[in-house]
Amino acid sequence: MLGRFHALTRGQVEVLDALGRDPSVERIVCVLTSADHEGSRRNPLPIALREAIVRPALAATKKPFAVVRMNDVPDDARWPALVVEAVRASAGWSLSPSDTQVVTSNRDVAALFRAIGFPVDERAVSGLPPSELIERIVRGRPWRDEAAPSTIAVYEAEGVPAKLAAIYGHARRTDDGELAHHRDFDSYGAQMDASLVQKLEDLVPWVEPGLIVDKGCGTGKLLVELSRRFPSSAYVGVDLSREFLRRCDENTYFAEDVSLVLGDAADAAVEPGTASTVIFSSIMHEIYTYSGYDQRQVDRALDNAARELAPGGRLLIRDGVSPGRAGEVGPWRLRFLDEETRAIWDRFARELKHGEGAPHERLGPDFVETSAHLANEFLCKKDYQKNWHIEVHEEFGVRTVEEWRAALVARGFEATHLGAYVNPWIVEHRYRGRVELTDAAGRPLPWPATNVVVVGTKSAKRP
Repeated sequence: MLGRFHALTRGQVEVLDALGRDPSVERIVCVLTSADHEGSRRNPLPIALREAIVRPALAATKKPFAVVRMNDVPDDARWPALVVEAVRASAGWSLSPSDTQVVTSNRDVAALFRAIGFPVDERAVSGLPPSELIERIVRGRPWRDEAAPSTIAVYEAEGVPAKLAAIYGHARRTDDGELAHHRDFDSYGAQMDASLVQKLEDLVPWVEPGLIVDKGCGTGKLLVELSRRFPSSAYVGVDLSREFLRRCDENTYFAEDVSLVLGDAADAAVEPGTASTVIFSSIMHEIYTYSGYDQRQVDRALDNAARELAPGGRLLIRDGVSPGRAGEVGPWRLRFLDEETRAIWDRFARELKHGEGAPHERLGPDFVETSAHLANEFLCKKDYQKNWHIEVHEEFGVRTVEEWRAALVARGFEATHLGAYVNPWIVEHRYRGRVELTDAAGRPLPWPATNVVVVGTKSAKRP
């Protein structure tokens, strides 16, 4: 077993208990990774406390066991071989694909060990993952029901909850100024850029040349393409991530006037009345999510954009869209057509929004009924496995089309365009053949809109 083990959950203890009852299991080795790191959001606990947490659960299996500490290794390709060497050096046990099975719930770890020939038991773990248990502690929510007895004992004896609160105190930014923790920038950036063609089709027809502000500019590829089409315009790219701004700075722009600003997309970035176009492309749902699911922060972003825009200027929003909350739209039913999709639903239903979860009624092993909003959230995010630990907490459908319309009107904008649409590529490659969608009476439903494009034009009368 491999992991950081800064907490041990009841679900993980269940896995260990099952290994203890399995007659084919002769011995268990638990590798504690990143042993040289502590006091950070990635590894809040010192290695001695992490070892104290896992040892009682391993002893309870009645199997011979070893606990191996392993320092951080940045090279993924070399890591599995170094794990094997660390076990040999520390415990004197030689591990080989012929006599060792790797037990993990981490897909990346599973893939790395399969690549060097090890059989992998990619086991689902019930309950919340350790990261969410810690999130509950930081947010002051109940956590003991999800924690293994050894976790509770160590945490209470060592005053760990108070230490976690101090380490995670500024939950919106990481130590490096990032919006979320442990994000794989390469895969996340690739996801953003993969939809670039569609973003351009959605946004370019509505752009007013002049001073164009891209809030949450990410890799900067949208800025590059806009500068190609409007080379005489000036550009301001705003992002909370220093890493993404570094990547933006490496781009070649066709316009000569491009400024990059480290800042919150909800804040004002340019002087009042100077912007011709302000763009929020796939960023409104992050403003909402990382402010603790606070609609007031979305409104703050809109208010600041309204102040930044000159009369006649354009506000452009491209994002996910909600089909409506419970009470507005009847419940939807999801039938899962393969085991992988059902397993992803089970994780989604447990982990969504830091353990708030997705209320649902299970109608069969592969059949559930839930709200239209939650069904859509599942469809939107089920394929984002690389950064699942982040994506499962983001709420993509921040508002319905009509809620966006009302927000524009309240700020003196003309609702120039509100268009929700279904991306056919997503339907073909991610929905069809994986899940069936019906209403509560069992009637097939059309696939919900995957995106909305909101265009507001600032009234000439608004200051």
